[in-house]
Amino acid sequence: MNGNGRRPRARRSRRWLKPSTLRQIGMYALSALILVALWEIASVVIEAVKDRALLPDPVRALSEVRRLGPTLGRNFLISGWRLVLAILIALSAGYPLGLMIGHERRLDQLISPMIYIVYPIPQVAFILMLFLVFGIGNPVKVAIVASALFFQLLVSARGAAKHIEPEHITSVLSAGASRWQVYWHVILPATLPSILTSLRVSVGLGMAFLYIAEKWGSVDPLRGGLGAFIETNMIYSPPQAFTGILAMALLGLLLYVVIEIIERIVCRWKHVSQRSS
Repeated sequence: MNGNGRRPRARRSRRWLKPSTLRQIGMYALSALILVALWEIASVVIEAVKDRALLPDPVRALSEVRRLGPTLGRNFLISGWRLVLAILIALSAGYPLGLMIGHERRLDQLISPMIYIVYPIPQVAFILMLFLVFGIGNPVKVAIVASALFFQLLVSARGAAKHIEPEHITSVLSAGASRWQVYWHVILPATLPSILTSLRVSVGLGMAFLYIAEKWGSVDPLRGGLGAFIETNMIYSPPQAFTGILAMALLGLLLYVVIEIIERIVCRWKHVSQRSS
């Protein structure tokens, strides 16, 4: 401590470099190196078998990313806002409805049979029909992804709400809590970890549906999103198509990181209990 009663900057900065944080960063770096090594091996093997560089090696792929930066960045932003908007729509609609269905017995008896009938139907079967009826604009692409994620989040929220211990709700009701307070203080906190886990799974599903929607519903490969960019270059220029795949992987990674940060903020008790154990 110096004369002004303050700790040196070096000591304050160490708070951000906890052993667990450094260990996690190291594991991410190690995982990235392993993936790059496997990528290089796969590229060499495919070129030896097919006598053609169908899968570009990491160096060539990164050079293509640098060369196609503006076009790739534009399509990245287009796909990004479509996917984020679809996730927000599905979450804002499916999560509250799932909680109500899981908690309200009569509502569960009424709506659950409808879910059991509709949910197993593959949503991809309706994509072409939606394009024929509503066109190929942005609203349809967002609606395709949102509809696929809606049922997954709805079912997850319903299941999480149904598995809450009745004693927890009874104790809050006995203290004079209203129905709204039960949802806010019991059901919502208890189901948040399950919903965030389901949201992580939804990112991968949403990426798949986004690719299909952009692949079938885009006439401009330069502004149609990453799906259209990949599909346009897949046959005639695999290295360029692979840059689009890398961009999609980066988009998914960014969303995973955002969800992880949100979970650490809204579910602090979960991480505190993990550290204490």
